[in-house]
Amino acid sequence: MKNDTIEYSNEVQVDTIHYNFYNYLDLNRWNSYFHQIEETLAFEPKSVLIVGVGDNIVATILKQYGVKVTTFDFDNTLHPNIIGNVVHIKEILQEQRFDVLLCCQVLEHLPYEYFEKIIKQFSEIANNVIISLPYSSTYFKVDIKIPRIKERRILLNIHNGHKLFKHNEEHYWEIGYKGYSKRKIEGCIKQFLKIQKLFTAKHNHYHLFFILTQSFNY
Repeated sequence: MKNDTIEYSNEVQVDTIHYNFYNYLDLNRWNSYFHQIEETLAFEPKSVLIVGVGDNIVATILKQYGVKVTTFDFDNTLHPNIIGNVVHIKEILQEQRFDVLLCCQVLEHLPYEYFEKIIKQFSEIANNVIISLPYSSTYFKVDIKIPRIKERRILLNIHNGHKLFKHNEEHYWEIGYKGYSKRKIEGCIKQFLKIQKLFTAKHNHYHLFFILTQSFNY
């Protein structure tokens, strides 16, 4: 793994207005929120760390279920509980530990060279980790629903593995492009955490969820 000499922008990538309801919240993102909340509550956590505040909707709902939520973000205009760079999250949090760490659509905003270091730190500060990452592919989907029979879904994915990802104003990389295969990401994660579940959001195949647990108990 490379050291921290990689250059990337330390400036906030999007303005606060980016999280305005009409700009940010479409039906696909609502579906992603559902999975974030459902998978977090499934662990029956008392404490949750959310890395990446966004519009704060997930945090608000979790709090309504009696969960103690702590938010962490680089952008102080989003008013997180803790302000800091996720690359140094363990150093910032020191000995704090959480039942669940939730980090969705965040890590692609940093160069991939930091990914392994960040996942390792996540494993050191949380018993369970939920992350989602952009999964770029062309897909064909058919949902079949017959009365009294469980709904079935047929999904055919065509990946972009032969294409290079071009860094845009926000993302440095996305799963599915050349050099960022799903298998590669899984292999990196498995060094530190057990993959309990791996899925794309039912109505938002761009968001690939990793439900992660420790391979041992603290």
